[in-house]
Amino acid sequence: MNPRSLSLLLGLLAIVCWASLATLGNILIHLPPFYVLGVSFLLGSLPAWIRPKKMFPSWKISLWGVLGYFGYHFFLFYSFRHAPAIEANLINYLWPMIMVLLTPVFFSSKLRWYHYSGAALAAIGSVVLVSGNGLELKVENLKGYLLAFGAALSWPLYSLVKKKMGEVSIWSVGGFCLGAGLLCLLTHAWIEPRVVLQWHDARWIIFMGLGPFGLAFYAWDMAMNRGDARLIGALSYLTPVLSTLGLVFFAGQNFSSASLIAMFLIIGGASAGLLDFLPSREVVK
Repeated sequence: MNPRSLSLLLGLLAIVCWASLATLGNILIHLPPFYVLGVSFLLGSLPAWIRPKKMFPSWKISLWGVLGYFGYHFFLFYSFRHAPAIEANLINYLWPMIMVLLTPVFFSSKLRWYHYSGAALAAIGSVVLVSGNGLELKVENLKGYLLAFGAALSWPLYSLVKKKMGEVSIWSVGGFCLGAGLLCLLTHAWIEPRVVLQWHDARWIIFMGLGPFGLAFYAWDMAMNRGDARLIGALSYLTPVLSTLGLVFFAGQNFSSASLIAMFLIIGGASAGLLDFLPSREVVK
């Protein structure tokens, strides 16, 4: 398998794992968010402990990785406290579009008409996806909206700057998770009530730590290091689609006609980005 195909599969693997976060978050909604995040990040760091000397490649890269992981989830989870979750998620789901549009800022590549078309389709699809559940943006939720936009902006910036820094050992992801996990647990101790963890919750946290906060981060890092950021960003448009399907099948949420229309729009946006996968297209290096 060539590196481009491998990066595509790794990106899809990360996206599928992250799509399960909404369902897992719904199951664990009764627990303090930073407690869940902290334990999940620490679990995600475990695979890297077989290569502890490679977990922290340099202070610059390590600091960027820790702040990227922590910052995105800090913005996202706090946005849910200051704005309705549906509306905050809408704004957060802008990150794949932002990633595609920001790629030329960091790399010697150009966006073509289908990149802009795909971004527009995906953005419209995200709006339709949540508007079917009663979208109503209100001024009193402005703080939450700004926090959600901070999440949407921070993940593309983290990913693109990290790619610009050059490829480092995959085990550095474990160092990022370890640092972010400790920051989350400190935040939990500072602002959240203490938790007595029960086994029925612990098993879901273990699954979250080994999947969305473990395997997904390692796969995403390898995909970004080896692949085209525009292509991977376009594929990320599928995240809200898969997330919605997870809620429908595993959390008992209703599947509306608006959700179906949104999925066609978002898949269309992702398909437009897939034109870069043709051999004639240039690759971001």
